Amino acid sequence: MFAHERVDGFEKSDALANQDFATYVANGTLTEHVRTFTRRGPDGRSFDVDYYFYALKGEEWRVETFTLLLDLLHRSAWCPQLEWLQGKLLGYTEEQNLYHLSRIYPEGWTITKPSNPFDHSKSPVRLGSES
Repeated sequence: MFAHERVDGFEKSDALANQDFATYVANGTLTEHVRTFTRRGPDGRSFDVDYYFYALKGEEWRVETFTLLLDLLHRSAWCPQLEWLQGKLLGYTEEQNLYHLSRIYPEGWTITKPSNPFDHSKSPVRLGSES
């Protein structure tokens, strides 16, 4: 997933860090999806942000789920649990996710990390502390 704020002089290739996904899209390895959100800046002016998603064939559901997360983000409804889900959708491991969360959220936030979504027997992990 790559974000591209529509401003003069900032091209899609800049947002993609000059990575070329066209070959993979053309040969069917990846699918490309673009979602646009209109945001309002601190000065009240609106601007568009394009999100470019690349998904493996058969995993396009990740794009739709991530789009719902972006909708929550743009409504200022964000929390460590949604950040965890974002990491999972992007393919990060549980350990990578927990490390990231422990660095950006203050101590005291709790997130449960079941190994399977229907297993709620594991104890919560307290972020910012040794787990």
